[in-house]
This record gives sequence, structure tokens and C-alpha cells, in this order.
Amino acid sequence: MRNRALILAGVAVTAAASAVVLITAVHGAQATGKAGASARTGVSASIARVAAQSRAPVARSSRLDAQDWGTVNTAAGLRRIALAPHRTAYYRQFAAYMGLSGLMQLDPVRPGRCSVAVSYLYDNFLDLYHAYPGEDWTALRRDVTTEPSLSACAPRPAARRVRVQYVG
Repeated sequence: MRNRALILAGVAVTAAASAVVLITAVHGAQATGKAGASARTGVSASIARVAAQSRAPVARSSRLDAQDWGTVNTAAGLRRIALAPHRTAYYRQFAAYMGLSGLMQLDPVRPGRCSVAVSYLYDNFLDLYHAYPGEDWTALRRDVTTEPSLSACAPRPAARRVRVQYVG
């Protein structure tokens, strides 16, 4: 639990520091009137675009949409086959790499049961990514069964439409 909090805090600090450096670089070049090397290479335009996109927060549900749910469901399947008995360490590492790559493509998830379940899944993939030959995975297999269910992330079922036919 502590490792997850430290990782999330480190990512937030790194992202905030990067945004400050990028925004300062863009505004510094505009304030001095000098294009600089970054403007010649076209980097300042992409920095401005990233800064503009980061200003507009997106309101989301605590549940995932269909596409993100498919990604999480696939990642859970990768975790299941990576934890199967008689898998090599290389197989576990590769499955974890694919799962982590998929989870990185998710849109931000609002706090709630879904974000907790996804963070546990992410944590499991980090453990699997650092697998070494001969490691005993029974403890992680046991822990996965007690972790929060990913069904909290499933999109809500569509409202059922009722067709009414008037006879008259």
C-alpha cells in the first residue's frame, strides 16, 4: 500500500515539475522575443499544445467506458495467465509489460472502487515485471483473490428500452 502511494506521489510530482518547466520554456521564449533552439525545431508548438490540453480537465464517471473496460478486462486476463503455474520468469515479465502498456493507455479514472481495483492490478503487474527464475508466486496468487473486484469498473448496462404499442 505504501509503495503504491509513493509511486503515485512520484508520478504526480514529476508530471507537475515537467509541466512547470514546459510552460516556463514556452512563456520565456515568448517574453524575450527570441525563438531559440526549441522554436526552430518545432518543439515549442508541441509544448504549447500539451500545456493547453492539460488545462482542460475532463469530468468522468468513476466507472469506465466500454473501450477502457475492454482494456482493463484484457489486462486482468494477462495477469491471470501470467500467474498460472509453470510459467517462466520471462513469460511473466512479458505479460506484465503488455499489461502495463495497456493500463498506461487508460483515461484518468475518478477516485472510487474502480480506481482502487485498477491500482491493485497495476501493482500486480509491477511485481510480475520484476520476476526472476525460481520465484514462488503462491502468495501473489492468494492476494489476487482477496483484492477488490474489477467488476466495479464495468460500464453500467444500457437502459432497456420498452416499446409501447397502442391498440385502438
